[in-house]
Amino acid sequence: MTKKKDNKKKHGKDKAGKGKAETPSTGPGTFLARVFVSLKPTVNDPEGITIGSALGSLGFENVSGVRSGRYFQVTLNAPDAKAAAAQVDQMCARLLANPVIETYSFEVAKS
Repeated sequence: MTKKKDNKKKHGKDKAGKGKAETPSTGPGTFLARVFVSLKPTVNDPEGITIGSALGSLGFENVSGVRSGRYFQVTLNAPDAKAAAAQVDQMCARLLANPVIETYSFEVAKS
């Protein structure tokens, strides 16, 4: 299951605000969530600029831009994939990402 979310709440939600099921529920168990957090395109990314410059000085002249971000792996127990995705969404919204300047996406798979 993959979800992407930004401050506008347009990814992974329908107009009523309910989550869309993207994969069938797999039953209770342990799930692994892979969470990707990145700065919104309008936010300045000095780390990405520095990395892009360093790549250019190492001979990678074809690099036209770099944006930095963070990656998390979260293992959790849940009754099904939909419940696991809902928990991960809350984790991202409340702690793992700053919704003012960052977007996040995640994948949930049974582990």
